[in-house]
Amino acid sequence: MSSARRPRLSGRLLWRIYLVSLAQLLLIALSFHLARKYVLEAPRKHFFDRNATYFVSEWARLREQPEELRGALERAREQLGLKVTIHTVDGRLLASNISSPRDALSAEEFQQLARGSVKVRSEPPLLVVPIPEEGPPEAYAMLELPPPPGPPPDLAMTIAVVLGCTAITSLVLARSLAVPLQRLAAAARAFGEGALSVRTGVSRRDELGQVAEAFDEMAERITLLLRSQKELLANVSHELRTPLSRIRVALDLANEGDAALARESLADIAEDLGELERLVEDVLTTARLDAAATGQTPGGTPPLRRELVEARGLLDKAATRFRSARPEHRLEMHVEESLPVLEADPVLLRRALDNLLDNAGKYSESGSTVRLLARQSDGKLQVEVADEGIGIDASDLPHLFTPFFRSDRSRARRTGGVGLGLALARRIIGAHGGTLTLESQPGVGTTAHVTLPVVSG
Repeated sequence: MSSARRPRLSGRLLWRIYLVSLAQLLLIALSFHLARKYVLEAPRKHFFDRNATYFVSEWARLREQPEELRGALERAREQLGLKVTIHTVDGRLLASNISSPRDALSAEEFQQLARGSVKVRSEPPLLVVPIPEEGPPEAYAMLELPPPPGPPPDLAMTIAVVLGCTAITSLVLARSLAVPLQRLAAAARAFGEGALSVRTGVSRRDELGQVAEAFDEMAERITLLLRSQKELLANVSHELRTPLSRIRVALDLANEGDAALARESLADIAEDLGELERLVEDVLTTARLDAAATGQTPGGTPPLRRELVEARGLLDKAATRFRSARPEHRLEMHVEESLPVLEADPVLLRRALDNLLDNAGKYSESGSTVRLLARQSDGKLQVEVADEGIGIDASDLPHLFTPFFRSDRSRARRTGGVGLGLALARRIIGAHGGTLTLESQPGVGTTAHVTLPVVSG
């Protein structure tokens, strides 16, 4: 990703966040309105209804005393802000504490009041209470409730400030989201175009930081995978070139017409062809097991041809082959008499055991002892192959299962192999649900630990 291309803020994201903020403000305003209506105004109306009942009982006693009645109405206005007008049943004004008394009720409204219903006018809001409260009404009081507090005088300024603050916070939030997202998009685009070294450069502790970290980890794994594939192709090409070159030389010598030399060359050609076949087979088997481990087996071919295998017979065959191939080494077997049954591919599992025994023989001196141990423990088969060889440096241990890696680089390829034995052995054992680990000390020897699941029952 070019440093000159700075991510620009997305207008659509900004507007989306701004509209969401406005919607939140509207929801807050609606919540305040409902709270005012049901939490504040309802108790307030109940408070005025209760006090109106108290005042009406007092006003009923003062109907024949106009001066005292007007004084009572003035106290009601001063204490509660009530605007009261009192009329007789025939519409005559008794008293009022406002300069423009309210008009008397119409005949229809008075009939409703006589039947016991309290009339409330909407414009203006009036509460009409009969006097006295019990029995036939002789008068009625019209109470004008004080209006609820209205909006502040500087409402427009308040709204402008709120909208401005919302715009600023939305801009900050949009930038905090848009910048890392655009870096992620630019990194993904550049990575897709082949710039494998590009990374997001986003370091955050929130979910966006986790996404960026996951992308960087994915990019690192893909880079290592592509690099390993290139190294694999280069190593395979190199390993194929050497025996092919020897075959070419042998054929050229045989072509010169010397029959004895031709017969000698045939043995070398056969050995080189066998080495090529083993190399190609090992590479194909490794690729097939790797594809099976990722669920990408080509053509639906099963990576393993499983069957029930006696572990003791498998180990005996591997030991017999090792004694025949490396008679210069002593092989000590410490194997339990009753070993379990495995559900395994006998050909591939034999190859893994043969590779481990061959490595033990390659990297130990003639006359040394190689030990093969096997036992059942915790429902699994434990196998160990130990030698008294040169050992492995601690710095090489993490790379031993990498294809074509050789820990002893001073050895010839014919002696040290091509570096596929351990890589193939681990993949085979892993495909069987087991594990392969190594312990080694330079100058002391190496021990390979194999764990395989057994057939239950």
